[in-house]
Amino acid sequence: MNEITLELSYALDTFYFLVCTAFVMFMACGFAMLESGLVRSKNTVEILTKNAMLYSVACLVYLVVGYNLMYPANPVSSFIPGLDFMLGSD
Repeated sequence: MNEITLELSYALDTFYFLVCTAFVMFMACGFAMLESGLVRSKNTVEILTKNAMLYSVACLVYLVVGYNLMYPANPVSSFIPGLDFMLGSD
């Protein structure tokens, strides 16, 4: 029974994480549309490119820092981020 509860908890946590990720992605698109509507039409491409680059940088920072905070492999990696999760176990 305890194993089933742990599996259900993990599945619900993962589902919640994915739903919140989708909300953040939609929020970023909405903010990009808001910003592009507030500038002249000649600057729209620049604003949308800026927002795409900012979102890309935010995703990379999450991979390096946020992932280690959420799922630390050892106690040190929750304070000092490492790249060992991207390199594999080989």
